[in-house]
Amino acid sequence: MTRSKVFRCTALSGALLLAMYPLVDAHAQQTQPDGQATPADQAQKDKSEKDKNQLDAVVVTGSRIKRSQAEGPAPVTVLTGEQLKKEGFSTVYEAVRSLTEAVGNVQNDYDWGQSAVNVKPLNLRNLGPGRSLLLINGRRVADYPLPYGGKGNVANFNNIPTGIVDRIEVLTGSASAIYGSDAMGGVVNVILKKSAQGQTLRAKWGEATRGGFRNLDLEASGGLSGKKWNLTYDLQHFYRGQLLAKDRPFMDSEDDVPYQDWGPGQRHFGVGALTPSAGLYLRDRDAPANPTGRTYIAPPAGACDQYGSLYYLASRLAYDRNTGTASNGGQYCAQRVFQNWSLKTGSKNDSGYLYGTYEVNDKLEAWASVGVWKTSGQFNTFLDGFGSPVYWDPRANNGAGGDRSFLKYQSPGELGGEKNVLTISRETSIDLSAGLRGRIADRYDWEASVGRAVYSDHESFPTLNQGLMQDYYMGPQLGTAANGNPIYQPDYNKLWNPVPASDTAPFSKRGDNKAISFLNQAQVTMSGDLFKGWAGPIGFASTLEYGKQGYHLTPDPKTLSNDPDGWYTPFGNIQQGGGTRSHYGAALEFKVPLLKMLTADLATRYDKYQATQNAGKLTYQMGLEFRPTSTLLFRGTYGTSFRAPDMNFIYRQPSTGLKSMTDLNWCYLDGWPNRQCIFDTYKASNIVISRSGSPDLRYETGTSLSYGFVWDAFKNFSVSVDLWDIKIKNLIDDISEDQLLLDDAYCKYHWTPDGSTRASPPSATYCADVAKRIIRAPVVPGGSLAGNITQINVQPINRADTHVRGLDIHLNYALPKTRIGTFRLGAALTNQITYETRQFPTDQLENSRAYQTTYKFTGNVNWNYQRWNATLAMYQKAGGRDNRYGGCMPFADGYIPSSGTYCQDLSSPASPTYGQWTATHKEHRPARRYFNGSLGYQFNDNLKINFYGANLLNKIYQDKWCGDFAYCVDDPVGRELSAEIVYHF
Repeated sequence: MTRSKVFRCTALSGALLLAMYPLVDAHAQQTQPDGQATPADQAQKDKSEKDKNQLDAVVVTGSRIKRSQAEGPAPVTVLTGEQLKKEGFSTVYEAVRSLTEAVGNVQNDYDWGQSAVNVKPLNLRNLGPGRSLLLINGRRVADYPLPYGGKGNVANFNNIPTGIVDRIEVLTGSASAIYGSDAMGGVVNVILKKSAQGQTLRAKWGEATRGGFRNLDLEASGGLSGKKWNLTYDLQHFYRGQLLAKDRPFMDSEDDVPYQDWGPGQRHFGVGALTPSAGLYLRDRDAPANPTGRTYIAPPAGACDQYGSLYYLASRLAYDRNTGTASNGGQYCAQRVFQNWSLKTGSKNDSGYLYGTYEVNDKLEAWASVGVWKTSGQFNTFLDGFGSPVYWDPRANNGAGGDRSFLKYQSPGELGGEKNVLTISRETSIDLSAGLRGRIADRYDWEASVGRAVYSDHESFPTLNQGLMQDYYMGPQLGTAANGNPIYQPDYNKLWNPVPASDTAPFSKRGDNKAISFLNQAQVTMSGDLFKGWAGPIGFASTLEYGKQGYHLTPDPKTLSNDPDGWYTPFGNIQQGGGTRSHYGAALEFKVPLLKMLTADLATRYDKYQATQNAGKLTYQMGLEFRPTSTLLFRGTYGTSFRAPDMNFIYRQPSTGLKSMTDLNWCYLDGWPNRQCIFDTYKASNIVISRSGSPDLRYETGTSLSYGFVWDAFKNFSVSVDLWDIKIKNLIDDISEDQLLLDDAYCKYHWTPDGSTRASPPSATYCADVAKRIIRAPVVPGGSLAGNITQINVQPINRADTHVRGLDIHLNYALPKTRIGTFRLGAALTNQITYETRQFPTDQLENSRAYQTTYKFTGNVNWNYQRWNATLAMYQKAGGRDNRYGGCMPFADGYIPSSGTYCQDLSSPASPTYGQWTATHKEHRPARRYFNGSLGYQFNDNLKINFYGANLLNKIYQDKWCGDFAYCVDDPVGRELSAEIVYHF
């Protein structure tokens, strides 16, 4: 991907800049279909090569002041809309995610607990989603209406149709002094098309060669114009099919766990899962026939096969490596739990865009735009079902009676079909904006604009009522047994055999969650030259902004109860909340030539957000440009940044869910037997997890420093090198319920479950806050020795710090023309040198860079010859240390000793490896390397055909030591191929 350093153009000068600047890839590939330039074109090209640092004054993302040099104090990366397609990307998100600066991770579609189907945020500089500002034509967008990961708000990079994109400009580094809140890790400015000549029809179809993930892309675009008016439109339909785990045999079963992660039992039996996930089972709870003390009663012959490929007959296996004893706890119907798991969300997108201008007079122009985007996405994870309590069945044990329990997961057929087990999200995004722009006294450019953006989501999901299911499967209670358990005589035919959808209808419904967000904004800007200084004109730009934003979450009312017998939601905690806030901002910039070769760039901005503990925030930015020659630029920028608290962190209403957890305090008070805290022994059941917002949050604050050089070393060759350093304080995040229990145990007993000692103990103030968040009942006989946990309150606080530092290198080279065409080469590298974090101010900063994506590299070759053009691009990211780095390697039978004993087996004298040692685990994840490409042929002035390929080598990368096959696959899609026909008239 050619990522050039250019500037965001105005409507009048943008096309000229893109045509003249030789590092923009699309020019060479699109200007002449036959690849042969006319003499006039060649003369203009030679002139632009000579004078490329003296272009018409234009505006670049990162400043509102026009400039005539093709580089500034801060690096800006550009990706054209045409290049986006040529490098095999189907969506804007796929393209920006490939940028080397986007080194941070985000949620995958197949992550368990993913509660937002279509959202795709960007993580620039590894500072976290939400700390990069997304602009459309220089204006903010409405937040995604649902909380990302159940926490904060983010901008969605997945709802920008590719057809309307002219180019994408990315400024990496803080820019709050220009744009205000959120611009901590960078700014992504998506510039939409503002003009078009003629009409274009485009159709593209493709699929993954491994199967699934089919896509169809249809587009109609073009423009109309008159003497004083211009109109540009784009209509696009994009469909992408769902990718399910059953489409990828290497990750559709629990047996797909890599062999390196198999333990002694798995290696003894030769299977990856000793106890596959159950689909149907019946347990005799009285007979201790296996290590768990439970017997699984074999299903009737053929019972599992009645459900097609969903269930299969399995045994519950166990193995004692100390004695070499293998046991079988009985048979049951296991489910192929991952077969219908969504690896990639399916979606259907329809969008429309209209942009128009009208020239009122030679100094005033009016403009307006409207964009509408609608999508329907679907995904699926686990099936849901009914698990009975332990009950007394008088018919058990040949009429002697006994305790039993059973479990049944409902098959899609029993619920009315596959569609009824899917979560379906229907989203609509509407953006309206209009404005006036012109010149005052032929000296100052100004623009005034207003806009409104609305983003809504309607989420339909499957939900089951546990109480009604108990009535259906258990029947009426027939009394109480002598041991205190309820007496039931269930109809086991309902357990083993599929039941009709008419029977499940009373307890199987669709839930409906709704969410909406909006943003109203107004902006006035003015720029120009104030006066001529001793070394050149003093440029300035000023901005006044007003915005009002809001959101509201409306969960399905029937899921709001905490009753375990109520309606189930697949999203864990139920999100509730809503509110509005206003924002005011004023900014001022100056560009001051100090010497002929030295220029200073200065900016400051004041922002005020309602509903925070801060009154307002003043940020500033200083930059220097030193040009000792016309081909060499030394540059540097330092600035401050801030981020207003996410609205959901402020306005989140108390939402609750139930969770069972290990009571660590109980484990400690019980003597920490065998240095283990076994969940079943210290289980705290049905803890109410209450999540709410906080009005006491402050701004996140930060600083950013970058410095480097740009050198046009020789004709058509450019290199830029920039070092960057970003620090953020007071990061806002929840303290999870798991972390609260860990911290509470350390606060009270200076103890951790793994026996480690913390380098930075928590403060007394923090410990007091933790104690207040964990609600316990008085100690009772038979309960927790610390008192049963009844509730844990989770709230966000300003608590964390992050420091990242790294290096960016960009190379671009246009080779001299050859007999076989023209070639252009590009490369980019981002090396993350430092990644330091701490969770609380009292902690020490820990550098975990080795576990992160340490670097990303991209390279590309573009070729044009007569009517042909082709692009080959490579993307590579480093793997870093794997999940077990620093742990212990397994013995030959798969047993892994504790790192606490320095990898010596001291588990038991009966162990076959007792006293022996293994090596320390020092492996790294392999680098991920993907190749994309395209090939196009221009038949005539009207017709062109293109072929695209993504992941051409069909690579699937997996962390073999991860221990979890599903979550350790980098990208399960594999090779994607597509063909496109373009007709222009």
